[in-house]
Amino acid sequence: IDEQHPLHDPGDAQARDAIRWIYTEADRILARVMERMAPEDRLIVLSDHGFAPFRRAVHLNRWLVDQGLLALLPGKSESAAGFVAVDWSRTQAYALGLNSIFINRSGREAHGIVDAGGAERVKGRIRAALPQVLDPASGEAMVREVYDGEQLYPGNANGDAPDLVVGYQPGFRASWQTTLGAVPVELVDDNDRKWSGDHCMAPEAVPGVLFTSFRPEVALESIPDVANYARDYWDRRQ
Repeated sequence: IDEQHPLHDPGDAQARDAIRWIYTEADRILARVMERMAPEDRLIVLSDHGFAPFRRAVHLNRWLVDQGLLALLPGKSESAAGFVAVDWSRTQAYALGLNSIFINRSGREAHGIVDAGGAERVKGRIRAALPQVLDPASGEAMVREVYDGEQLYPGNANGDAPDLVVGYQPGFRASWQTTLGAVPVELVDDNDRKWSGDHCMAPEAVPGVLFTSFRPEVALESIPDVANYARDYWDRRQ
């Protein structure tokens, strides 16, 4: 479907209209629901995110190595999943999961070396540098923004949250190797899997939707707003 995707085959039309069909089918189901609604019924159609192409896989741990923030054991140029070849005594930051960067904090990680003040300096360095990194193949920026985990995840359990969250540009996403704690040699590779789209990018690039069959009495500006509104509405009807 995506003509710019590495696996695109212009001669294969088997699934060319699949996404269009899904939207058409969703509209058909929605129409059936609306036909059966009573005048006092209220309908909310909500998605917390959209979707975008996933063409290039970013090996985030390789970038951290290149920046001197993640160290490999002597004689090693790469590491398999699970950080098996990582030298934690010289590592300040590591990437794990789809969008997360963790600081190797003393007192939190088993072999942490970065104190609180150092953690803020490392975070600031990464936030400033990562959006400037370009795809060597195309010259495109791969990251739109890097978010501070303390602001995204407030609360008592914040200490277990990622220190930074990477908001990729459409077309880019963390590699599967990154999700498992591997460190390949290359910085970026083509996405060679059929998982050709994703939403693990900057939220501004993959916005969700909110459709209602009514004009809400209050502003619905976030998912918690919608949840609270629905709860209060049902409480009033009981």
